[in-house]
Order: sequence, then structure tokens, then C-alpha cells
Amino acid sequence: MSALLLPLGVGLELIALAGQWPQLSWFAAAALAGYFIIHFRRLLPYPRILGLLTVGMLLAVAVLGQGDPALWGRLASSGAYYASFLGALGLMQLLAKRMPHLRELHKALLAGPAIWLYPRYVLTSGSIGSILNFGMMSLLCGTLDQHLRQYSLSNEQRREGLRAVLVTTLRGFALVPLVAPTSVTIAMITREMPQLSWATMVPYGLVAALLLLMVGWHRETRGLLQLRENIGDSSRAAGMGALLMGSLLGLTAIGVLAWLTVLTPSQAAMILIPVGIACYLLWCERSPRRVLGEISDNLITMHNEMFIFGCAALMGGALGAIAPLEELALWLAQEPKYNMLLAVGSLFGIILLAMAGVAPIVSLSLLVGLLAELARLGVPIMTPALGLMCGFSIAMIFSPFGPSTLILARYTGENPLRVAFVWNGRFVISALPLLLLLLFIVHWLQS
Repeated sequence: MSALLLPLGVGLELIALAGQWPQLSWFAAAALAGYFIIHFRRLLPYPRILGLLTVGMLLAVAVLGQGDPALWGRLASSGAYYASFLGALGLMQLLAKRMPHLRELHKALLAGPAIWLYPRYVLTSGSIGSILNFGMMSLLCGTLDQHLRQYSLSNEQRREGLRAVLVTTLRGFALVPLVAPTSVTIAMITREMPQLSWATMVPYGLVAALLLLMVGWHRETRGLLQLRENIGDSSRAAGMGALLMGSLLGLTAIGVLAWLTVLTPSQAAMILIPVGIACYLLWCERSPRRVLGEISDNLITMHNEMFIFGCAALMGGALGAIAPLEELALWLAQEPKYNMLLAVGSLFGIILLAMAGVAPIVSLSLLVGLLAELARLGVPIMTPALGLMCGFSIAMIFSPFGPSTLILARYTGENPLRVAFVWNGRFVISALPLLLLLLFIVHWLQS
């Protein structure tokens, strides 16, 4: 019965979000916390360590008396929201098991001229990820696994094919923080610094996204082309018209809900996707108990990623309550040259901390708070903001502890360290000098 605490917590958070009842998020947080306390030993070593560190930080805030009483409610709501965010969108993989047209998506993406294989995959995963976020990873990973099982591939061919497609998918997902108005980076930056809008930042983000696209184009095209040759299936993908129509209807519903309510597009997707999937499963199974069991089992497979995201939100809030951001902002505002140093520090800081196990969202929340203080002092913060966006993008593919890397590791059976550093090492080393050059150019234009 304790396993039902996970879908209960996610369900309560979705109801709280839909009805704008923040107090209900506290009950969602309690249900989720109850599940993770009971099943703490089932988590992987890294989430367990992160959980203990999070508890330590919360105790430090309580002992030091740095947080106001309302802080604890905000922390509970944030933890429940981010854990449920990942779990709700991760239900997309249930569709991959039941809808054959979704499995045909990879056949369509692997068709056509070889030169367009890599950008087609990157742009598809990026565009879907801008709405579904981590649900996109679950969707494309699940459908790829089902698609490859149709063909008589050797273990080596299957492993190399998975690597080529999933690395490309991950790099497309990494473009979301640079260009999508629904991304957590742009959402946090624009919320804390109203003078920076998505429209003002997106031209620079598009340039950074283009640079990352160019870096991986040549190298990964060979792997995608080899997979297509190994499969040897030249037939046309079936059901793409119906899939496109269904996708457009779903995206339209998400857009309409976001337009008619105070919800963002990501929040609208977070509500509509689980509701739609639950209704579809009920129509197929005709058994609420069986549907609840299937949803619960799916959430349990993602409990490590959900726990990491929830802890990251709690750590970010706790650190923000005790960090001397105002004093640091006053020191940085004394010299204009520190603006460029802060941009470079933001880029490398998020990446290095992510490599060490600090979730990028924790670093992002701290640095956004620092930039907000600098903005109040009249310091130009476009260049550091771009550094944050680029750093978060790279950290998504270069951290062995990030949810996206863990999802890929779970589907491929590879070690997360290999997924992050071996699969993406050369890509990151090639991309960083170009991103640094972009920061210097933007700093020169803004000065």
C-alpha cells in the first residue's frame, strides 16, 4: 500500500496546481515524503546522499533561524511541484507501450537524406521537450526501445544504435533552456528579473543553440546512418498523419488551457498529459484498479529522478535563505569587469557543480537570486543571464546525476558516468570555447 503514496502525492499536487490551492501542496509533499522515507533504501546511492545533505541543510536553516515561517510552506510546495513535474510528464512512456504509431516515429526520423538525420532528431526532441520537458525523454526512449525490438539486430548494433539516437535526443533536449519560453531557466530569470523578457534573450539563445547543433552534426550523423543501414527497412512510416494530428490537438489543448488560466504551458502539460493518459488507459483496460497499478508502477521506475528533482528544489530554497546574496552583489557591482567574470563563472559553475553532484536547478536558483540583486543595483545582467542559460544547457548532458542522464542510463543499461562523460565528453570540450566566444561578443555589444 505504501507504493500508492507516490501517485497520491502527484495527484494531490496536480489538483493543487489546477485549483490554485497552495495549501494542498503541503499534503502532496507529505505523501511524497512518506513514500521516500519508507523506500529510502531502494533509492540509488546518489539520491540517498543528496537526501541526507538536503535534510542537513534544512536543519541548518532551522537552527540558524534564517527562514521566516512562510519559508517552510514554500519549500514543501516547491519540493512537491518539481517531483510531481517529472513524474507526471514521465507517464508519456505508457503511451509508447500501447500506441504502435508512436513507435513508427523513429522510422520517420531515420528516413530521408543523410545530411538531415541529426538536425531532424535534435529539432524534434527540442520542440517536443519544450512542452513535455522530461516527458519527451521518456517518450522517445520508450518508443526507440520498442522500435528496435522489431528488427534482428545484434547486441552490438542495438547498443550502438541506442547510443547514437539517445545522445542526439539528449542534445536536442539540451537546447530547451536556450530558446523555449517554457524552460525552467527562462522562467526563473524572467520571474526574478522582469527587465529581461524571453523576447530579449531568445536571439542570443538561438545563436548558442545553433552553435551546439553545428558541433554535433558531423560526428553523430555517422551513427544514425549506420543504424538505418543495419535496420534495412525502407518502408514508409505508418500513421504519421494521425500522430501529427493527435500531437497538434494535444498541443492546442495545452495552449488553450494556458491561455484561459494562470497556468504556464508546462504546467498545463503537467495536468493534461496525466489526465489524458489515465482516460486512455481506462478506455483500454476498463479497470480503475489496473490503471492505478500501471501508473504506480511507472512512477516507481522514476522514483530516483523524482527524488533528485524534489531535493534540488528544497536545497535551492534552503541555500537561498542562508546565502549572503546582498553582500556579494554589492561587492560584484563595484567593478564593471566583474560582469564578464560572473558570466564565465555562471557558465562553468553550473557545469562543474553538476559534475560533482549538485543538481543544476540548485545552482540556477542561487545564481538567479544573485543576478536579481545585481539588477536592483543597476548592473547589466544580460551576459551573466546568457551564461546561466548556456551552463544549464551543458549541465543537462554532462552531469551523471541529472534526471535526463539517469533516464538514458536506465533505458540503455549503461553507467550514468559513461553516458555523461564518454558519450558527451568530446562534444562538450568542442562546444565550450564557442560558447565562451559568444559570451565575450554579447558582453562587448552590451557594454
